[in-house]
Amino acid sequence: MELGMIGFSAFMLAILAVPILLMLVIGVVVYKDAKAHDLNPWLWMVVAVFTPNLIGVIIYLVVRSNQEKKYTCSNCNAEVKFDYNVCPNCQAIFENTCEICKHAVGSQMAYCPYCGAKVEENIVHQTATKVTKKTNLVKPLAIIGGICIAAFIAIFGLMFVMGATGGEMFNSSVSIMSVETSMGNHLKASFYYQTGRDSIKVKKQVGDTLVLRGDIKVEEGVITLTVKDPHGEVVYNEVYTGSQELEQKIPVYSEGKYTVGLKMDGAKGGYDLRAE
Repeated sequence: MELGMIGFSAFMLAILAVPILLMLVIGVVVYKDAKAHDLNPWLWMVVAVFTPNLIGVIIYLVVRSNQEKKYTCSNCNAEVKFDYNVCPNCQAIFENTCEICKHAVGSQMAYCPYCGAKVEENIVHQTATKVTKKTNLVKPLAIIGGICIAAFIAIFGLMFVMGATGGEMFNSSVSIMSVETSMGNHLKASFYYQTGRDSIKVKKQVGDTLVLRGDIKVEEGVITLTVKDPHGEVVYNEVYTGSQELEQKIPVYSEGKYTVGLKMDGAKGGYDLRAE
């Protein structure tokens, strides 16, 4: 296998590996986070990984943010509910309580609003507090966001390296900041860096004339214009290293489709070419 094909295969494997690794890491993050917050970890991992466009991750984060708050006893760290007045693990008191009816009462009250007992004489004082368990969304968001940014940088970095080597090690087309609007018999594009090809086919009859009109702009690198007849023979070839207007008439001696092709070698610039 040639070096170019090996390089191209390695590049394509790297491009495919990045999103796969991204989904695996997201799956692990969601699994651990869901398990830590008493949500079904396997279910949410599958939703996050297999729902396209990170929609599953968004759904998980919404559900996670609406999750009921968790509390712990400040005395023994046991998990308790919001409406608990006594810790079921260590019997610590979370609020001042009327000794007669066992309802929570405020320390400023003179009489219990539930049974009428005098608070000063019949009160069990608070010995612990209910502490809110943190359900911080910043950490999973930061991890997932960082993963997405890293994936973008990795893909862009591979493309940049490919472009910086002129595409030679990959033997393929490379474009950086390229805009192409070719349509029909019209070849049009502008680019910051381009190594590759663009072409159209024009059907002609014997005795016709193939007319090429437009302009080719080359600020860096080389653009080569080649016209081949229906048999694959080159009937016109021109190399451009600067900006030039073009109006070329090529006689047609064979019936069929003529190929008008442009080859870019590390070129910066663009072209606007019509074949009639």
